[in-house]
Amino acid sequence: MVQVISRNEHRRQQIIEAATTIFLSKGFEQTTTRDIAKKVNISQPALYHHFGDKESLFVEVISRVGESTYTDMQSILSQTYAEPIDQLVDLTQVIVLRHPRDVFRLIHDSFDSLSATHRSKLGMIFGRDYVGPIAQFFESIQLRDNVDAQIASSFYITSLSPLFGEFHSLGEQITMRERIQQLLDLILYGVEKK
Repeated sequence: MVQVISRNEHRRQQIIEAATTIFLSKGFEQTTTRDIAKKVNISQPALYHHFGDKESLFVEVISRVGESTYTDMQSILSQTYAEPIDQLVDLTQVIVLRHPRDVFRLIHDSFDSLSATHRSKLGMIFGRDYVGPIAQFFESIQLRDNVDAQIASSFYITSLSPLFGEFHSLGEQITMRERIQQLLDLILYGVEKK
């Protein structure tokens, strides 16, 4: 059975795709509805016909990206790994590949500009789609006393920012997987020789 989508729905999807590209690369503050409308080749009033405001569109984008991220991470969590650290590397790669910018900063930096309702929605998305799967991983390994999986997950995600720029890879050409492994080693084991 062939599913036919309406012209309105097709246009809405085009807007979401354009907004996803721009919001994820530039962030909420640096993106204008004019940028998005121009990319789709429509007027700003036409964009507002589909989405009442920039905030609603941003929340829709983050919701969709979060759902995809969550789905991919759940798939990884359902697999068995010989080395648990490799599973965490794969979970991290999902986040990095979906986000050209630091996901925590992308969401957190938008908070000053958003209504309380939209901040709450983004907080729930971040907790469910990002912190939740990483916390599931941390629940499966032995953590230090007084460190719970939720705290470990939140700390871990906020520590990923070096992966979203070139600073961390100065000097040598290494793959993203190797960059993640280096960062994981520092996060999990520190820098001091024991």
